[in-house]
Amino acid sequence: MNRLFLGVLLSVLIVESAQAQYKPKKRKSDFFGGAQDYRDISKNALQISFGPNYTLSHLKNEKVDGVDELNRPINYTVDPAGRVGGFIDIGMAHYRFKPSRILGAIYKMRGEKGEIKWIGANLIHRVDWGLGFDYIGGTEKTTTNYLDLTGNVVNTVEGQGKFYNGYVYGRFTADRFTLLSDNWHLETGLGVNFNYMVMEGSQSYTETPMAEQKFQKNFMAQIHGHLGFQYRVRRGDYLVFGFYLPAIGVYEANRLKPTVQWFSSNYWPVHLQVKWIHHFTKKSNGCNTGTPEDRKRNEEYMQNR
Repeated sequence: MNRLFLGVLLSVLIVESAQAQYKPKKRKSDFFGGAQDYRDISKNALQISFGPNYTLSHLKNEKVDGVDELNRPINYTVDPAGRVGGFIDIGMAHYRFKPSRILGAIYKMRGEKGEIKWIGANLIHRVDWGLGFDYIGGTEKTTTNYLDLTGNVVNTVEGQGKFYNGYVYGRFTADRFTLLSDNWHLETGLGVNFNYMVMEGSQSYTETPMAEQKFQKNFMAQIHGHLGFQYRVRRGDYLVFGFYLPAIGVYEANRLKPTVQWFSSNYWPVHLQVKWIHHFTKKSNGCNTGTPEDRKRNEEYMQNR
């Protein structure tokens, strides 16, 4: 799974490098024509993230040979499967970080002019965080074959267990953007999430399984990756369509697997995300004439009339 995440991240960096030279053409409507929005937009915004999740599991079922408590020869197969859940969190987003001084110093040492094209002047363009609820589930079926001394199957027993765990969680994600068009940006980022189980799922099986079982503790912490496409609805309002998924398990480490352990299997929750971002408008005591950039455009228009 870690290799898959690193491959996705590498692909994103290649896309950013290929599009680093793209600059949208300024349209006539950017300078005059139509209603102008002169609101003074804050760097801080409300964010709401929500969507479905789905737990991925091993594609190859685990098959084990052994003996039961009566020393009879058996073999059993563990077959996990995912279930659809959902999540929502509400918090804030913070924009417009200053260019990195460290990157600027490295750049000067290279003796080149302009920004570093591969990673840009800003490592981070936005950080956002949220507090919410995550509903994660899975299912597992175990098929046990009882054998005679010659290895033939004399009896087969199937057992199944299903669960949904409910977690309250806190999420923090840092993103940087790649410009795709006038209204679209590609977002790539990393973050951390802390989950605490408040609704414990079922641990029961229809038949007692032979496989060893282990159940996740209440608290878990993970490092996650984020990939999304941001659409500009209007100035100060954005929609992001993408996904975030855990990449490294910090606690319980489980050999750094970013999964939920339940029954005899591991479940990897992938979150398909829709995010709404709404910037706050700064209060003004007098007539709001817009940002310095808006006023400059208006002056250019008045001079060229």
